[in-house]
Amino acid sequence: MDSTALFKFSSGLYIVSATDGERTGACIINTGLQLTSEPLQVEVVVNKKNYTCDVIKEAGHFALSVVSERADMPFIGTFGFKCSADIDKFSGLPTETTDMFDPYTTENTCAVISCAVAQAIDVGTHVIFVGEVTDARNLSDDAPMTYSYYHTVLRGKTPPKASAFVPGEDATKGARPAKAAGPLHHFRCMVCGYVHETPDEELPADFKCPLCGFGPEKFERID
Repeated sequence: MDSTALFKFSSGLYIVSATDGERTGACIINTGLQLTSEPLQVEVVVNKKNYTCDVIKEAGHFALSVVSERADMPFIGTFGFKCSADIDKFSGLPTETTDMFDPYTTENTCAVISCAVAQAIDVGTHVIFVGEVTDARNLSDDAPMTYSYYHTVLRGKTPPKASAFVPGEDATKGARPAKAAGPLHHFRCMVCGYVHETPDEELPADFKCPLCGFGPEKFERID
């Protein structure tokens, strides 16, 4: 079986967020889609290990924000490779709340959908939350970011908690940074896909990925 065939599925990048009155969670997902028109319902798929999953369960509602092509890797890294239990992911960003009081940012997003949880379906490693739409807003005319754009343009990797993760495969395989003038070397984080450019032959022992926080042992030289 060639599991890389699954990379052909069309999907995007979304931020799902919720607050239960005491906790706030937000994370990047790639599985958000409309299910029905009457009633108007969407679904999101969230890994059980994500802090946000428990917050959605407790809250009974969530916000689904569509990430735009304006988003860069530091933005995606904050929501996709860090934990809401450790940091406030909305800190320093323009933030508003939905009619259900769930937070969302207007930066690097082009739409937001507010949902009340109608069903929560346990599918093993993940939970499918079916949400009935209570409100929806366009935030900008920017193009929504597809998963293909994330992989090919930003050279981002699929984290293990993502529903699209395929063990042993890398959708960014073969991607290379643009050629730069001068004797520069490029090191790519095997966790989040961040590419570090430096004239040094090796990364220093105390180097930390600015997106996911891993050290040089998780980087591979790609030139």
